[in-house]
Amino acid sequence: MNIEELRQQLETLQRSHDELLRSLSTSNRAFRPSSATPDLQPTATRDDRHADVSNPVFADTSTLSDESDEEDESFFVQDELPSQSFDHEHLREHLKKHSWDEHGREILSAIFTDRGRLKEPHLFPMSPGPVSDRSHYSHFQVYDVGPDGTAELVEASGKENTMSKANEIWHSIKDIGADSTKSQRAVGRITIAREPSPILFGALHLTMNKTFDMNELFRCLVQPEASSAHMHRAFHEDMRHQKTFFFVFEYYTVIGEDCKPMQWQRADKDKGATDSHIPLTRCGAVVALALYDDKPRRIRNRGRRAKTQHGWVQNVWSPWQVLNLQCYPDWRATPDTFESGHRYLNGAEAFLHALLTEYKDARKRYEEIYKRITHLITPPLGFIFDAELRDQRLFEDKEFTWIRRYFYAHQTLGNVNDSIKSMIDSFEDTFTEEVWEGKSKTLWPLNEESPRNDHWKRRLRLLRLQFEHEMKELRILSRENQERRHEIESLQDHLFSGTSIQESRKSVELADITVQQGRNIKLLTIVNLFFMPLTFVTSVYGMTNMSTEPHYWMFGVTLATVCVPFFSLVGFLSTDLGYRIWMAKTKALWRWMRPKPSLNITNEPEFQPNLVNRTLSTDEGMQKRLGQGQGQAQTQTHNRPVSSSRPSHPNIQKLVQAIGEGNQGGISRLGTVVSNHEVRDEEASARVAEKEMGAGAYQG
Repeated sequence: MNIEELRQQLETLQRSHDELLRSLSTSNRAFRPSSATPDLQPTATRDDRHADVSNPVFADTSTLSDESDEEDESFFVQDELPSQSFDHEHLREHLKKHSWDEHGREILSAIFTDRGRLKEPHLFPMSPGPVSDRSHYSHFQVYDVGPDGTAELVEASGKENTMSKANEIWHSIKDIGADSTKSQRAVGRITIAREPSPILFGALHLTMNKTFDMNELFRCLVQPEASSAHMHRAFHEDMRHQKTFFFVFEYYTVIGEDCKPMQWQRADKDKGATDSHIPLTRCGAVVALALYDDKPRRIRNRGRRAKTQHGWVQNVWSPWQVLNLQCYPDWRATPDTFESGHRYLNGAEAFLHALLTEYKDARKRYEEIYKRITHLITPPLGFIFDAELRDQRLFEDKEFTWIRRYFYAHQTLGNVNDSIKSMIDSFEDTFTEEVWEGKSKTLWPLNEESPRNDHWKRRLRLLRLQFEHEMKELRILSRENQERRHEIESLQDHLFSGTSIQESRKSVELADITVQQGRNIKLLTIVNLFFMPLTFVTSVYGMTNMSTEPHYWMFGVTLATVCVPFFSLVGFLSTDLGYRIWMAKTKALWRWMRPKPSLNITNEPEFQPNLVNRTLSTDEGMQKRLGQGQGQAQTQTHNRPVSSSRPSHPNIQKLVQAIGEGNQGGISRLGTVVSNHEVRDEEASARVAEKEMGAGAYQG
C-alpha cells in the first residue's frame, strides 16, 4: 500500500467522523459546534486529552447536554416522590431494635461498644468544629430534583449556623417532601455521602432502609470483593431488590493528609509516606438507584432452570432516588457533579451521571498511585552522573532495600490492574447494546415509541460516548501499569545480576583467603612435625629411671637414629612423587603378603551355548530333536563316541509316543523341546569327559 492510498483512507475516515459529529449535533441540539471549532486531531498524552474540552466526543456532561430551547417539559418525570419524615427518637429506636447483621455491627461498632451513647439526649454532636467521632470530616450533598429536572441543593440552615456538621447532615436527610413552603414537589432525590461517621451510617440506614436493602449495601462495603454490578434484579423475591439497581466499586487509594481510614477498612498501619513506602488503603463506593413504580410490568422468566417464574420491571419514568456512598480517606472526590445546571430526565440519567463520576474518580486515584510508584522506582535525573546512585541501584544492601521496593511496586500495580479489569468488565457486561437502545427486557425497557423515549435515547448515546471514553482511559492506564511492571522486572534482573557478580567476587576472595590459611596451617604442621621426634627423645631421656651419668654420646646417637629417618620420611612424603612411590610400594607389599588362593578343579560341567546345525531340513531337525534317526543310538563329538543318555523328560517323551507321530501340531513342537534338552545333556557329558582326559594327561 503506497502513500496515496493511505492518504485517501485517512480522508475517508475524517469525512465519516465529521458526518458522525454532524448527526449527533443534529439529533441533540444541546451541543452546537461553532464554525471555529478545530478538527479533531490525535493527542499524545493523557493530560492533553483531559485538557481538550473542544473535543465533542469526550467533552464534559454539561457541554454535551446543555438544555435546548425546544426541550419539552413533559419529557421529565412528573410523578411526586413519596414523602417521609424522621426524628431523633426514631433513630434511637432503630439503632436499638433493628436486627443488625455482622456487617452492620462492624460499621456501627463505635456506637454499640459505647453503651451510654444511645442513652444520651443528643445522638449527634451539637457544637461545631472537630469532634471525637470525626464526623466533621463527613461530607454530604443532598439534592431534590423537581418536575423540570433541575437539581436543587438541600441546606439545613442559613449562614448563621451554630449546629455541628453531623447535625446539619441529619436535618438534610431526615425529611422528604416535608417542607410545605417549597413551590414544587420533588420527583427525585440525590444523596451523596462521603466518609460518613458511624452515627451518620445509622441515620442513612434509618432513612433509606425502606427504599434500599441497606444491609446488602453495608455488606458490599465491608466485604473485600471485586467491583461488581447488580442491575438485573427483576426476578428477586424481595420487592426492594426488584426496584433497586446498584454498582459496587472496590479499589485502592493513597491516604490523604489528615485522613484516617475507618476501622473496617483495610489500610497500611504506617500512614506516613517514606522513600520506600506509599500509604495505601482499600476504599469502596456504592452507586444505587431506586424507582417508585406503583404499577410495574409483569414479565415471565424464560430460563430453563429459573426458580422464580415471574418478575416485575420498573418504569424508568417513575419517581426515583439515587444514593452514592463513598468511603475513601482522601480529598480526590469530585464535589460538583450535580451542580452544573444540568436537568435530569429521570432517575436512570442521574444514576449514570453518578456512576460516570465514580469511574472518573477511580481513574484519578489510580493515576496518582501510578505516579507515586513511578517516582518510587525510577532513578532520579542525576542518576547518569552520580556513581554512588548507580551503585545503590545495582547492588543490594544488607537490609534488602531495593528488592523489597521492587516487589512492593510490582505487586501493587498487579492488584491495581486486577481492580481496573473488574471495573471495566462490570460496566461492559451490564450495559450492552440492548440497554443503550432501550430494548432490554429487565433493565429500563422502552416499550413504546414516543418523543420522550426518543429524546431519552439521544441522551443515552451521549452518555455512552463518555463512558466509552472512560473505559478507554482505564485501559490505557492498565497498559501503562503493565509496562511499568515490565520495567520493574528488568530492574530486578539487573539488581540480581549485579548482586550475584558481587557475591561471586566475594566468594573468590574468600576462597583465596581459605587457600592462604591452608598454606599457613600446612607450614605450622610441618614445623610441628620437626619438633615431634625431638620431643620424643627428650621425653625418653627425661624419665626418672634413666642413668644420671653424663653420657651425652648416647643421647646424640638416639637423636640421630630417630630424627634423621623421621625427617627424611616426612620430606619424602611431602612431595607428590614420594607419596605416589610410597603408595605403589605399599600396594606391592600387600599383594606379596596376601595368601594365594588354591586351585580347585571340579567335575561340574561349564555352561556352553548349544550349537545348532542349520544345514538340516525341517523334518531331519525335528527327528533329531525327538531322538530319532542317527542321533538316537550314538553321538560322535570331538572324534570320541559318547553313548546317548537317558531322556531328561521321560514322561513327556512317553506322552508324545502315546499320541502318535501322525499329529504334527502342538505335540510335535513339544517333542522338539524335549529332544533339544536331550541333545544339550549329551553335549555337556562329552565336554566333561574331554576335560577329564586332558587333566589326566597333564598330571601324567
